[in-house]
Amino acid sequence: MKRIYFLFFILSGIVFLAGCTKDDEPSVPVISLNTGAGYTLDGAVVKTGGVLRFGITARPGDANITNLVIKKITPDGTIKVVLDSGMNSTGFTVNEVFYQNVEDTATWIFQVMDKNRLFASSSMVIYKDPASAWGGILEYPLLVMGYQDNITVGQFLCCATGKVFSADSAGMASDSIDIATYYFVDDNLPSPTFSSPGEDGGGILEYYPFISSWVVKNYTKWDISIESDPIPLSSFEDCHNDSLLIVSYDDVWGKKKFKWVEEGFIIPFKTAKGKLGLIHVISRDENTTGTIRFSMKVQP
Repeated sequence: MKRIYFLFFILSGIVFLAGCTKDDEPSVPVISLNTGAGYTLDGAVVKTGGVLRFGITARPGDANITNLVIKKITPDGTIKVVLDSGMNSTGFTVNEVFYQNVEDTATWIFQVMDKNRLFASSSMVIYKDPASAWGGILEYPLLVMGYQDNITVGQFLCCATGKVFSADSAGMASDSIDIATYYFVDDNLPSPTFSSPGEDGGGILEYYPFISSWVVKNYTKWDISIESDPIPLSSFEDCHNDSLLIVSYDDVWGKKKFKWVEEGFIIPFKTAKGKLGLIHVISRDENTTGTIRFSMKVQP
């Protein structure tokens, strides 16, 4: 009888421990992709340069979500991270916009990680429309913009028209302003700078405080990866459709400003309206009253 009780005690302990282990396992986060009008769906066929709009919803398991990564895998096995965002979130729904590139197919992976380093992911496949054709572009051989203390040359640019506005008139056309310029010294280096009215978290309001009252503050992103992957001048000069514009801009490197601009730089950018462009810097002054001269090609 004692032996039976002893075996029962051992078996009960095993069941108890197994149950505790299972209950103590942290639950994983959950991620899902939104569907419905306006969102790009799994299996979509999209023309080159077309909009890809993803709605992502995530909720935590037993710990806050700390990271969202979006990447795409092309048929040759290349993995490209297009978004890597840190956070400390109890759950979120976000909309992210990208643009169809030149690959025939791409698998898009959407992944979240929580504080317990547990992952959840979702994916979809997007196909390039075989009827895709390159689009036309606007070409501006020479544009001149001033820095903040220049009283003769404007500091604000509309990409759609190529018109440069001065500080006292730009506010009346705020919805059309895509680019702003200013000059400062950063890390003891001269820094001619491309920015935009929507630059968040610094800079531009120091030089143009009146922007804070604008109804529309368009935010242009600047691809800062050009020093590691420069665009040849010959490619820029031979570009007369938007093919080079589409393949040159990398959203993961899209930042709020481009500092330390130098002559000869070819800088990819994306406007708030999703228009992709390239700027070729011809010359730039190194003082607050100076100018920056450049040519530009941009989607209309």
